[in-house]
Amino acid sequence: KSSENVLNRQYRASNPAYIASKFNKVNDQGRRYQLDNLTSPSPRPNLMYEYKGYQPPKNGWAVSRERMEQMDREGRVHFPADKSKRLRRIRFLDELPGETVDSLWDDIPPINSRAQERLGYPTQKPVALLDRIIRASSNPGDTILDPFCGCATALVAADRLDREWAGIDLSPLAARLVLKRLRDDRGPLFDDVHHREDVPARTDLGDLPNYRTHKHTLFGRQEGICAGCRVLFPFRNMTVDHVIPRSRGGQDNFDNLQLLCAACNSMKGARSQEEFVARLKAEGIRP
Repeated sequence: KSSENVLNRQYRASNPAYIASKFNKVNDQGRRYQLDNLTSPSPRPNLMYEYKGYQPPKNGWAVSRERMEQMDREGRVHFPADKSKRLRRIRFLDELPGETVDSLWDDIPPINSRAQERLGYPTQKPVALLDRIIRASSNPGDTILDPFCGCATALVAADRLDREWAGIDLSPLAARLVLKRLRDDRGPLFDDVHHREDVPARTDLGDLPNYRTHKHTLFGRQEGICAGCRVLFPFRNMTVDHVIPRSRGGQDNFDNLQLLCAACNSMKGARSQEEFVARLKAEGIRP
Protein backbone atom coordinates (compact mmCIF):
# COMPACT_ATOMS: atom_id res chain seq x y z
CA LYS A 1 0.00 0.00 0.00
CA SER A 2 1.27 3.46 -0.91
CA SER A 3 0.01 6.81 -2.17
CA GLU A 4 0.74 5.60 -5.71
CA ASN A 5 -1.62 2.63 -5.46
CA VAL A 6 -5.36 2.46 -4.88
CA LEU A 7 -6.62 0.37 -1.97
CA ASN A 8 -10.28 0.94 -1.14
CA ARG A 9 -11.53 -0.81 1.99
CA GLN A 10 -14.22 -3.38 1.20
CA TYR A 11 -17.02 -4.72 3.37
CA ARG A 12 -19.27 -7.75 3.46
CA ALA A 13 -22.50 -8.60 5.25
CA SER A 14 -21.99 -9.14 8.96
CA ASN A 15 -22.10 -12.67 10.32
CA PRO A 16 -25.49 -13.46 11.95
CA ALA A 17 -23.76 -14.64 15.12
CA TYR A 18 -21.79 -11.37 15.26
CA ILE A 19 -24.99 -9.35 14.81
CA ALA A 20 -26.81 -11.28 17.54
CA SER A 21 -23.88 -10.79 19.91
CA LYS A 22 -22.97 -7.15 19.26
CA PHE A 23 -26.25 -5.58 18.12
CA ASN A 24 -28.49 -7.19 20.70
CA LYS A 25 -30.75 -4.20 21.33
CA VAL A 26 -33.76 -3.12 19.25
CA ASN A 27 -35.51 0.28 19.43
CA ASP A 28 -39.21 1.06 18.97
CA GLN A 29 -38.78 1.22 15.19
CA GLY A 30 -37.30 -2.27 15.09
CA ARG A 31 -33.76 -1.06 14.38
CA ARG A 32 -30.92 -3.09 15.85
CA TYR A 33 -28.22 -1.13 17.65
CA GLN A 34 -25.28 -1.36 20.03
CA LEU A 35 -24.08 1.00 22.74
CA ASP A 36 -20.62 2.44 22.24
CA ASN A 37 -18.20 4.46 24.33
CA LEU A 38 -18.58 8.25 24.49
CA THR A 39 -15.43 8.89 26.54
CA SER A 40 -12.45 10.78 25.16
CA PRO A 41 -9.35 8.51 24.97
CA SER A 42 -7.14 11.29 26.39
CA PRO A 43 -7.78 14.27 28.69
CA ARG A 44 -9.67 17.04 26.87
CA PRO A 45 -10.47 20.01 29.17
CA ASN A 46 -12.63 21.61 26.48
CA LEU A 47 -14.87 18.51 26.46
CA MET A 48 -15.51 18.55 30.22
CA TYR A 49 -19.16 19.57 30.47
CA GLU A 50 -22.31 18.35 32.21
CA TYR A 51 -25.08 17.19 29.89
CA LYS A 52 -28.67 16.87 31.14
CA GLY A 53 -27.49 16.01 34.63
CA TYR A 54 -24.85 13.49 33.53
CA GLN A 55 -21.34 14.33 34.68
CA PRO A 56 -18.45 14.02 32.24
CA PRO A 57 -15.99 11.12 32.52
CA LYS A 58 -12.44 11.73 33.78
CA ASN A 59 -11.05 12.52 30.30
CA GLY A 60 -14.16 14.34 29.09
CA TRP A 61 -16.63 13.38 26.40
CA ALA A 62 -15.55 12.18 22.95
CA VAL A 63 -17.60 14.91 21.22
CA SER A 64 -18.26 18.61 21.64
CA ARG A 65 -21.44 19.92 23.24
CA GLU A 66 -22.76 20.94 19.82
CA ARG A 67 -22.19 17.44 18.46
CA MET A 68 -23.72 15.88 21.59
CA GLU A 69 -26.86 18.00 21.14
CA GLN A 70 -27.09 16.98 17.49
CA MET A 71 -26.73 13.30 18.35
CA ASP A 72 -29.38 13.71 21.06
CA ARG A 73 -31.84 15.21 18.55
CA GLU A 74 -31.18 12.30 16.19
CA GLY A 75 -31.78 9.70 18.90
CA ARG A 76 -28.16 8.57 19.00
CA VAL A 77 -27.50 9.02 22.73
CA HIS A 78 -28.45 6.46 25.38
CA PHE A 79 -29.43 7.95 28.76
CA PRO A 80 -29.14 5.45 31.67
CA ALA A 81 -31.85 5.64 34.32
CA ASP A 82 -29.08 6.03 36.90
CA LYS A 83 -27.45 9.41 36.26
CA SER A 84 -24.25 8.29 37.94
CA LYS A 85 -23.62 6.07 34.92
CA ARG A 86 -22.18 7.18 31.60
CA LEU A 87 -23.98 8.36 28.50
CA ARG A 88 -23.44 5.98 25.58
CA ARG A 89 -23.40 6.45 21.82
CA ILE A 90 -26.04 4.51 19.86
CA ARG A 91 -24.75 2.85 16.67
CA PHE A 92 -27.39 1.43 14.35
CA LEU A 93 -26.65 -1.77 12.46
CA ASP A 94 -28.36 -0.60 9.26
CA GLU A 95 -26.03 2.42 9.00
CA LEU A 96 -22.81 0.41 9.10
CA PRO A 97 -21.21 -0.95 5.89
CA GLY A 98 -20.68 -4.42 7.35
CA GLU A 99 -17.59 -6.35 8.36
CA THR A 100 -14.25 -5.31 6.87
CA VAL A 101 -13.06 -7.80 4.27
CA ASP A 102 -9.68 -9.28 5.16
CA SER A 103 -7.48 -11.76 3.29
CA LEU A 104 -9.98 -14.64 3.52
CA TRP A 105 -12.84 -14.25 1.05
CA ASP A 106 -15.23 -17.07 1.85
CA ASP A 107 -18.47 -15.15 1.39
CA ILE A 108 -18.60 -15.32 -2.43
CA PRO A 109 -19.77 -18.76 -3.63
CA PRO A 110 -18.18 -20.29 -6.76
CA ILE A 111 -20.08 -20.80 -10.00
CA ASN A 112 -22.06 -24.04 -9.61
CA SER A 113 -24.06 -26.05 -12.14
CA ARG A 114 -27.28 -24.16 -11.34
CA ALA A 115 -25.85 -20.64 -11.17
CA GLN A 116 -27.80 -18.20 -13.33
CA GLU A 117 -24.61 -16.55 -14.64
CA ARG A 118 -23.01 -19.88 -15.62
CA LEU A 119 -21.82 -19.93 -19.25
CA GLY A 120 -20.05 -23.27 -19.30
CA TYR A 121 -16.63 -21.66 -19.59
CA PRO A 122 -14.20 -23.83 -17.57
CA THR A 123 -12.44 -21.01 -15.70
CA GLN A 124 -15.44 -18.71 -15.21
CA LYS A 125 -15.39 -16.68 -11.98
CA PRO A 126 -18.38 -15.03 -10.24
CA VAL A 127 -19.05 -11.41 -11.18
CA ALA A 128 -19.19 -10.62 -7.46
CA LEU A 129 -15.55 -11.68 -7.08
CA LEU A 130 -14.30 -9.42 -9.88
CA ASP A 131 -16.59 -6.65 -8.60
CA ARG A 132 -14.82 -6.71 -5.23
CA ILE A 133 -11.34 -6.83 -6.78
CA ILE A 134 -12.08 -3.88 -9.07
CA ARG A 135 -13.73 -1.81 -6.32
CA ALA A 136 -10.77 -2.42 -4.01
CA SER A 137 -8.04 -1.59 -6.52
CA SER A 138 -9.46 1.19 -8.72
CA ASN A 139 -11.77 4.19 -8.84
CA PRO A 140 -14.52 5.18 -11.31
CA GLY A 141 -12.96 6.34 -14.58
CA ASP A 142 -9.84 4.18 -14.18
CA THR A 143 -8.95 1.68 -16.90
CA ILE A 144 -9.14 -2.07 -16.30
CA LEU A 145 -7.08 -4.34 -18.58
CA ASP A 146 -7.77 -8.08 -18.72
CA PRO A 147 -5.21 -9.65 -21.09
CA PHE A 148 -6.85 -13.09 -20.77
CA CYS A 149 -10.49 -12.01 -20.71
CA GLY A 150 -12.04 -15.43 -21.42
CA CYS A 151 -15.80 -15.07 -20.90
CA ALA A 152 -15.70 -11.34 -20.03
CA THR A 153 -16.44 -11.51 -16.30
CA ALA A 154 -13.89 -8.79 -15.48
CA LEU A 155 -15.13 -6.64 -18.36
CA VAL A 156 -18.78 -6.93 -17.28
CA ALA A 157 -17.86 -6.02 -13.69
CA ALA A 158 -15.69 -3.09 -14.83
CA ASP A 159 -18.44 -1.80 -17.11
CA ARG A 160 -21.04 -1.90 -14.34
CA LEU A 161 -18.66 0.03 -12.06
CA ASP A 162 -18.07 2.87 -14.56
CA ARG A 163 -14.49 1.88 -15.34
CA GLU A 164 -12.93 2.08 -18.77
CA TRP A 165 -11.82 -1.36 -19.90
CA ALA A 166 -10.01 -3.39 -22.54
CA GLY A 167 -10.00 -7.16 -22.94
CA ILE A 168 -7.61 -9.39 -24.89
CA ASP A 169 -7.84 -13.08 -25.76
CA LEU A 170 -6.46 -15.33 -28.52
CA SER A 171 -9.42 -17.71 -28.55
CA PRO A 172 -12.18 -17.05 -31.15
CA LEU A 173 -14.62 -18.66 -28.69
CA ALA A 174 -13.60 -16.16 -26.03
CA ALA A 175 -14.19 -13.27 -28.44
CA ARG A 176 -17.71 -14.52 -29.21
CA LEU A 177 -18.48 -15.00 -25.52
CA VAL A 178 -17.24 -11.51 -24.69
CA LEU A 179 -19.40 -9.89 -27.36
CA LYS A 180 -22.51 -11.90 -26.44
CA ARG A 181 -22.16 -11.36 -22.72
CA LEU A 182 -21.61 -7.63 -23.01
CA ARG A 183 -24.49 -7.34 -25.47
CA ASP A 184 -26.80 -9.18 -23.06
CA ASP A 185 -25.59 -7.11 -20.09
CA ARG A 186 -25.62 -3.68 -21.71
CA GLY A 187 -28.57 -3.95 -24.07
CA PRO A 188 -28.93 -0.87 -26.30
CA LEU A 189 -25.68 0.63 -24.94
CA PHE A 190 -23.63 -2.11 -26.60
CA ASP A 191 -22.88 -0.05 -29.72
CA ASP A 192 -19.85 1.71 -28.22
CA VAL A 193 -17.93 -1.58 -27.75
CA HIS A 194 -15.17 -1.93 -30.34
CA HIS A 195 -14.02 -5.40 -31.32
CA ARG A 196 -10.62 -5.48 -33.02
CA GLU A 197 -9.21 -8.61 -34.65
CA ASP A 198 -5.92 -7.03 -35.72
CA VAL A 199 -2.90 -6.55 -33.47
CA PRO A 200 -2.63 -2.84 -32.55
CA ALA A 201 0.70 -1.34 -33.58
CA ARG A 202 2.94 0.00 -30.83
CA THR A 203 3.67 3.71 -31.03
CA ASP A 204 6.08 4.01 -28.09
CA LEU A 205 9.18 2.42 -29.62
CA GLY A 206 10.27 4.99 -32.19
CA ASP A 207 12.41 3.80 -35.11
CA LEU A 208 13.54 0.24 -34.44
CA PRO A 209 16.83 -1.19 -35.71
CA ASN A 210 16.85 -4.21 -38.00
CA TYR A 211 15.64 -7.08 -35.84
CA ARG A 212 18.60 -9.27 -36.84
CA THR A 213 20.96 -7.00 -34.89
CA HIS A 214 19.57 -8.55 -31.67
CA LYS A 215 20.88 -12.04 -32.46
CA HIS A 216 23.88 -11.92 -30.10
CA THR A 217 21.77 -10.60 -27.22
CA LEU A 218 19.09 -13.22 -27.81
CA PHE A 219 21.70 -15.98 -27.96
CA GLY A 220 22.99 -14.92 -24.56
CA ARG A 221 19.51 -14.64 -23.09
CA GLN A 222 18.54 -18.12 -24.29
CA GLU A 223 21.98 -19.56 -23.50
CA GLY A 224 22.13 -21.11 -26.97
CA ILE A 225 18.91 -23.11 -26.52
CA CYS A 226 16.34 -23.08 -29.33
CA ALA A 227 13.02 -21.59 -28.17
CA GLY A 228 11.23 -24.34 -30.08
CA CYS A 229 12.75 -27.79 -29.63
CA ARG A 230 14.80 -26.70 -26.57
CA VAL A 231 18.02 -28.20 -28.03
CA LEU A 232 21.41 -26.50 -27.64
CA PHE A 233 22.83 -25.14 -30.93
CA PRO A 234 25.91 -23.13 -31.93
CA PHE A 235 25.38 -19.47 -32.77
CA ARG A 236 25.57 -19.95 -36.55
CA ASN A 237 22.70 -22.47 -36.54
CA MET A 238 20.26 -20.02 -34.96
CA THR A 239 17.89 -17.65 -36.74
CA VAL A 240 15.96 -14.69 -35.36
CA ASP A 241 12.20 -15.31 -35.24
CA HIS A 242 9.14 -13.23 -34.29
CA VAL A 243 7.11 -14.63 -31.38
CA ILE A 244 4.02 -13.09 -32.97
CA PRO A 245 4.64 -13.22 -36.74
CA ARG A 246 4.77 -9.93 -38.60
CA SER A 247 2.02 -11.26 -40.86
CA ARG A 248 -0.23 -11.27 -37.78
CA GLY A 249 0.75 -7.85 -36.46
CA GLY A 250 3.96 -8.70 -34.60
CA GLN A 251 6.65 -6.03 -34.58
CA ASP A 252 10.44 -5.91 -34.46
CA ASN A 253 10.68 -4.88 -30.80
CA PHE A 254 13.05 -6.96 -28.70
CA ASP A 255 10.31 -8.50 -26.55
CA ASN A 256 8.77 -10.05 -29.68
CA LEU A 257 12.00 -11.74 -30.82
CA GLN A 258 13.52 -15.14 -30.10
CA LEU A 259 16.02 -17.57 -31.61
CA LEU A 260 14.98 -20.80 -33.32
CA CYS A 261 17.09 -23.42 -35.00
CA ALA A 262 16.67 -23.58 -38.77
CA ALA A 263 14.39 -26.62 -38.61
CA CYS A 264 12.08 -25.05 -36.03
CA ASN A 265 11.98 -21.73 -37.88
CA SER A 266 10.90 -23.51 -41.06
CA MET A 267 8.30 -25.55 -39.18
CA LYS A 268 6.85 -22.57 -37.28
CA GLY A 269 6.01 -20.53 -40.36
CA ALA A 270 3.25 -18.02 -39.67
CA ARG A 271 2.15 -19.65 -36.42
CA SER A 272 2.33 -17.84 -33.11
CA GLN A 273 4.81 -19.24 -30.61
CA GLU A 274 1.96 -20.69 -28.53
CA GLU A 275 0.55 -22.53 -31.54
CA PHE A 276 4.00 -23.72 -32.57
CA VAL A 277 4.84 -25.14 -29.14
CA ALA A 278 1.50 -26.98 -29.13
CA ARG A 279 2.42 -28.62 -32.44
CA LEU A 280 5.90 -29.57 -31.20
CA LYS A 281 4.37 -31.26 -28.18
CA ALA A 282 1.75 -33.02 -30.29
CA GLU A 283 4.49 -34.48 -32.50
CA GLY A 284 6.65 -35.48 -29.55
CA ILE A 285 9.47 -33.10 -30.47
CA ARG A 286 9.15 -31.15 -27.24
CA PRO A 287 8.09 -32.63 -23.89
